[in-house]
Amino acid sequence: MEWKSKIEDECCADELEEMIINYIRAGFWSNDKILMECEQYIEDFYSDEWDNITKDGLLEIIEALREEFQNTGNQENFLKLKSAFHSLMKHGIVALHYAGYTQSDGFDDCNEVASWLHEKGEKVVGCSFYTEQDLERILHDDSDLLYVSFGNYFEKPTAEEVGQIIVEELQSVGFCIQWDGNAETKIAIKGFRWDKYYADSE
Repeated sequence: MEWKSKIEDECCADELEEMIINYIRAGFWSNDKILMECEQYIEDFYSDEWDNITKDGLLEIIEALREEFQNTGNQENFLKLKSAFHSLMKHGIVALHYAGYTQSDGFDDCNEVASWLHEKGEKVVGCSFYTEQDLERILHDDSDLLYVSFGNYFEKPTAEEVGQIIVEELQSVGFCIQWDGNAETKIAIKGFRWDKYYADSE
């Protein structure tokens, strides 16, 4: 791509391109949010490149890549997943999409939401989420399994019981699930094709 020739460090150009495409295909973030992530990334790892690329230039890159790589269609798979996660919240299970980059990040995010809900007087018994890493495996065609992490907050229900509730809700919207019933094993949605895209109304 023409813009990549303006960046002296080839690794920086390649990494930025991969980051932006991943964010666009994930479908959760606006162009401005992606821009902020790119700016932080350049600041942290390639600060010398600020002489070669401007904020407006970065935004143009993001807009061009969105036009090329954004998903289209009716978001059937994501809307089913969204529906299942909404139902989990009714069970007192904090269910988050795209929660942090690693599993540890995801648990931290869930714990924050759980604390907030607890302060509001709402019952919270467990959590469920998938991370950026989990989704990237799908986006890169490394796997067709979307892995969902989970846990419990009290002795009852147990982690296994929380896991079973999650499995049942995912199955109820039509997903085929792979799980061995073990609290240490992530729940996997089989044959998953990611189809979410970002809408300005989000």
